[in-house]
Amino acid sequence: MNKNTMNKETILVIGAAGNNGTATIQSLEEKSLSNTVVRAAVRTDVQAKALKAQFPNIETVLIDLEKAETLTGAMQGVDKVFMIPGNVENREEHAKNAIDAAVAAGSIKQFVFYSVVGAEYEAILFARQFRAGEKYLEQSGLNYTHLRTIFFQDNFFGWADGIKQGGLYVGLREGRFAPLNIADIGEMAANILTTSGHDNKAYNVTGPELLGGEDMAKVFAEVTGKKVAYVSPTEEQTLESLLSTGWPEWQSHGMIELFEVFASNQAAVVSPDGEQLLGRPMTTLEEFVSANKQAFV
Repeated sequence: MNKNTMNKETILVIGAAGNNGTATIQSLEEKSLSNTVVRAAVRTDVQAKALKAQFPNIETVLIDLEKAETLTGAMQGVDKVFMIPGNVENREEHAKNAIDAAVAAGSIKQFVFYSVVGAEYEAILFARQFRAGEKYLEQSGLNYTHLRTIFFQDNFFGWADGIKQGGLYVGLREGRFAPLNIADIGEMAANILTTSGHDNKAYNVTGPELLGGEDMAKVFAEVTGKKVAYVSPTEEQTLESLLSTGWPEWQSHGMIELFEVFASNQAAVVSPDGEQLLGRPMTTLEEFVSANKQAFV
């Protein structure tokens, strides 16, 4: 540690190369906090170089969440941690390794854990994976904050080809939920990491509006000026589609479970937590699609 960083607060972002990680770093950078150092933890040198090119002021560090010993150096001198578990089947093991390293470091004042809305019910695979990490963190002795999120507006980039051809194919039946914007999540995480009053709390964050498949298709149609019909595939069709595009089997089945939660209106809620964390209105689906119109026409 050099003398220029000795009096600064160091925030370690684990999972920094993903969309949520870069959105968080972007928001932290926009705050231009002279007393804060952002350290981005990634798996590869390529990721580290790409992030450093995008955000020249950050530090980068290579870690492997499968190998607990690689986390020791990454945690050195760190004050706060934001962990975004990756899309891996052993999320629980990764979370435990990071939390153990944070405890061992002895300097961590706050550990913010990225999770999912409904984790506390442990009703589906994704919820159980993230809740296992939450529970381990809660009994670690660290000050914790759970940032629980829901399905992203940004995920619709994956449906762009169908939308361009006039169809939104999402297996929601008549269900509704409130899709969430990733840039908003990054700003919420940055606010949690740079303000007080978040210790030992869980925030359940949804988007600002309940939408069904027909509502979403209408947004895409109105913004693009093209016809977009809503089609709700069967579970079998959705599973086949996910597997054919290279999704791992465990994750594909997890998505089927998640879509059933949405289709049966178990997630038909709009939480006030996100707007409170942002201090401003949240991004609507129409705003998101308008800002990214070229991807859908």
